[in-house]
Amino acid sequence: MPRSVSYEFPDQILPTCQGLPGSLAPGSPTADPADGSVRIGPARSLHYQLDTPLCDVIGLSCRVRIKYPTPTVTSSLQILQLGDAFDLGLEPLTTCRALVRVRLQQVSHDLGQVANPSTRFVELRFDWHTSGKTFLRVDGRLVGYHDTLGRGRRLSIADVTFGPATSLPQVPAQQYQLDEFSVRALVGRPHRPHRHRTVVHRP
Repeated sequence: MPRSVSYEFPDQILPTCQGLPGSLAPGSPTADPADGSVRIGPARSLHYQLDTPLCDVIGLSCRVRIKYPTPTVTSSLQILQLGDAFDLGLEPLTTCRALVRVRLQQVSHDLGQVANPSTRFVELRFDWHTSGKTFLRVDGRLVGYHDTLGRGRRLSIADVTFGPATSLPQVPAQQYQLDEFSVRALVGRPHRPHRHRTVVHRP
């Protein structure tokens, strides 16, 4: 059966976690009482450390709803990291569009484009399988596809981080708002059916 880690943001208290055993880093950002979203940026990352890393991961499905505070992405924007195995972020492209860049282990690829989400929340969904088939959807619309990314790779995930994993200079343009999100992993087991696990989720 799938197991989950859920983040809840009641009022302005720290998020609480349930599901896969782990711990939320001290000083995690609180929710904005105006809209319930969480502002992520330098010194404001949301980090969850699993007690037991997920091993033999053969598939990922990640969904995040974000809003960026300015009309133009002017520098690299780190959105999601799964240990050392996977990164998802935005890179500058034009005054109104950004590249969606993913890194799977040591391989990076610009998978698609997104209009800078400065006025509303935009949903990014990334799906990958060890077969190499990779999809990027923006608000449900397919905008990127790769058929050999990370073919044959199996991943290990020890933690989940929204925002930069290390301390960066205070650059307001690198902040973003995080609303709904979920990360699911497809875990392989020898001689057993594969099982999906919802690693993190906020409905």
